[in-house]
Amino acid sequence: MFKTRPFYSVLFLFGALLSLQGQTKMVEKIDAVIEDAIQQKAFPGGQLLIAKSGQILHHKAYGYHTYDSLQKVSLEDVYDLASMTKVLASTLSFMKLYEDQGIDLDRPLKQDIRTLRGRKGKTTYREILAHQAGWIPYIAHQYKVVKKNGTYRSRTLSASLSDNYPLQLNDSLFIHKKYPQKILRRIRRTPVRNRGTYRYSGLWFFLLPSLIEKHYQMPFDRFLEVHFYKPLKADRLGFTPSKRFSAEKIVPTEIDTLMRKSLVKGYVHDEAAALMGGVSGNAGLFGNALSVYKVAEMFQQKGTVNGVSYLNASTIERFTSKAYPGTENRRGLGFDKPDLNDPEDPYPSALISENAYGHTGFTGTAFWIDPDNEMVFILLTNRVYPSRTQQGLYEMNIREQLLDLAIQL
Repeated sequence: MFKTRPFYSVLFLFGALLSLQGQTKMVEKIDAVIEDAIQQKAFPGGQLLIAKSGQILHHKAYGYHTYDSLQKVSLEDVYDLASMTKVLASTLSFMKLYEDQGIDLDRPLKQDIRTLRGRKGKTTYREILAHQAGWIPYIAHQYKVVKKNGTYRSRTLSASLSDNYPLQLNDSLFIHKKYPQKILRRIRRTPVRNRGTYRYSGLWFFLLPSLIEKHYQMPFDRFLEVHFYKPLKADRLGFTPSKRFSAEKIVPTEIDTLMRKSLVKGYVHDEAAALMGGVSGNAGLFGNALSVYKVAEMFQQKGTVNGVSYLNASTIERFTSKAYPGTENRRGLGFDKPDLNDPEDPYPSALISENAYGHTGFTGTAFWIDPDNEMVFILLTNRVYPSRTQQGLYEMNIREQLLDLAIQL
């Protein structure tokens, strides 16, 4: 018996060596995909974090802030997370409200938001969170503040900070104090069409922060910091980064030629969220991969981290499961879900499980949590630099390739 132990030890070490070599080869493939994407100008740089079974296996910064190759991306740099805000801020906060108030997901919105009337007020939380309430996708507010001659309309934007223009759009533009309310009025007046059919809409997420602020008696961004980000040590996750970080730590997004007429850096890329003053439920959250991971890890661990309970496991299970199973709507409640029905075009990956959940962002960001593979995947890029016309991220299937490799890591 004792004589056989060295033999089994050698086998164990040999197996571990093969496993390590396999991981090394997979990491080399991951690096090659990202380096090729940068070379092909799908994005100038990014951050990637992959964790398995609660252990971070790969955490790396790639490329530069811009294509001039002057400033390398570091792991501390923060990216505009775009629509990942809808999950990492809005849905997250609503999950707590749902628990604390015992909200019925099938009750009409008008019971809590009395300004919603008609067909819009009759839609339910389940419908709106799963994107089948019949709300239109988006309102292009940027076209409503700029005249045909390129000047700004009255009572919209000003070059000077004042009592009437207290909200900052960028370093040299300020928003009229009543403009955010104008945005909310526009949303309330939009039509409802084809209720019950899946149609992605971001409009509800503009209204959600007011529910949080009303119930918890604190601003939306402060609520998230107090209840989630600070105790989870997600210290680089938050809104209005220009107030929190030095300029060299903020990755720029797009050169805006329409509304801001300058490089967008330190302020949210999404125009509607920008006109809300940078704190909104649809977009506006900035962060680095590690801080995103802190929240993702909480989801993966069913709401409890280091003995501290942030959400109930049943809440996470409900919100991350399909809201309408057996239908063509793949969505959870706030969360995106895989669509694996088409073997030739599986979303978001050929190898991901049906139980996975996450969200993507317009700026070139994505995160996915796959409970079956015990994996967390986070990719942050600024693919919209210098322009949103950059489509390489999609044309080269970068996110799909990286997800497949991450699952095999």
